[in-house]
Amino acid sequence: MTTSPTADDLYKYIGMAFEQAKSDPKLVQKLSSVPGVIKVIATEPDGCMIIDHPGVTAVPGSPDGEADATLRMTGDFANRFWQGDLNLTMAVTRGDIVLEGKMALIAKAIPAQMKLFPIYIELLKSDGRTDLLVK
Repeated sequence: MTTSPTADDLYKYIGMAFEQAKSDPKLVQKLSSVPGVIKVIATEPDGCMIIDHPGVTAVPGSPDGEADATLRMTGDFANRFWQGDLNLTMAVTRGDIVLEGKMALIAKAIPAQMKLFPIYIELLKSDGRTDLLVK
């Protein structure tokens, strides 16, 4: 069983994945083509990340901040998502993840974000955070 990530873990590794993506022009093109900002509000631990696709950034933010779409989930689900270990459709259907706002934006963002999964996993491994790995 994996350790639950802290909010700082999520900020660090998701943010670093976006930063590393900036060194790959194809990844930058894919991520920046998503036309909007997504807010991810996590519980257990409480935290909020603002993912600015056109700016290719993911930074801590306020749950009250504006975004084009919002995803609400636990930190465990966020960690699993970024490792490609979460079926988003099933999680939404079961109510484990709540989506709000522009669904077309989320539908476009997910395939772009999937390109970051190997980067996220490698960041965890390189920092010795195998406790956060789900596979």
